[in-house]
Amino acid sequence: MLFFGLMEKILAFIFGLAWGSFANVCIYRLPRGRSLVMPGSQCPACGHAIPWYDNIPLLSWLILRGKCRFCQARISGRYFLVELMSGCLFLWLFVRYGFSWQFLVLAIFLLSLIIVSFIDIDTYLIPDVIVLPGILVGFASAALVSEFFQDMNIVGRIIYSGVGIFAGGGLLWLIGILGKLAYKKDAMGGGDVKLLAMIGAYLGWKSVLITIFFAALLGSIISLVLIAMKLKKMDDYIPFGPYLALGAVLALAWKGSTFYGFYIP
Repeated sequence: MLFFGLMEKILAFIFGLAWGSFANVCIYRLPRGRSLVMPGSQCPACGHAIPWYDNIPLLSWLILRGKCRFCQARISGRYFLVELMSGCLFLWLFVRYGFSWQFLVLAIFLLSLIIVSFIDIDTYLIPDVIVLPGILVGFASAALVSEFFQDMNIVGRIIYSGVGIFAGGGLLWLIGILGKLAYKKDAMGGGDVKLLAMIGAYLGWKSVLITIFFAALLGSIISLVLIAMKLKKMDDYIPFGPYLALGAVLALAWKGSTFYGFYIP
């Protein structure tokens, strides 16, 4: 029994690695308007097709020491990081929920957060093609997956998720308006508003509040560190999507428990 339990965890981790590899494709190709299917994997520097044995998550990057086999151009460590993050998050979900509908839905959710975070870092944009369908998937899952929010019937789940969508989008939109009035420039992008609406669809309105709390806290701390290290200037725009994603993961960690007296279903 112990052996089979370990094998299930290993398979969940490998499953996450495979989807992390796909996330890397999305991160690179979506902002460039390229197909996610054709052509196959290529070196960004020389354009040479990458054979299957050089496309094994984690291992290929380590064996090739982060370089292309053909042109020796450096391959960003981000590819390794995204795959590792995906594998670890999928394993975490499996340990928590087992192989269930809840696991599958939340795996899609976390993978979406990874993709939009790294695209936002690169382009300061959050793609609608990820977050708008994500809002629909999150809302439909709340309605159809009975264990998605504990101790709620279908009507309660629909209301909880629906309020989460409007609370997420509305709160961030209001923060953006107030920020623009205070700083005389855009303080919050429309993509951030839609991203938090997606988070609300999956996690509900209470988790939206926790997400904003952690996103603001982490964003402030990390921004101050970057400014202190002279990697950013005080008036530089800093993408907020990754901080919202981090806040959502922490909110998910509290799902089914109490956060300072605040029960999160």
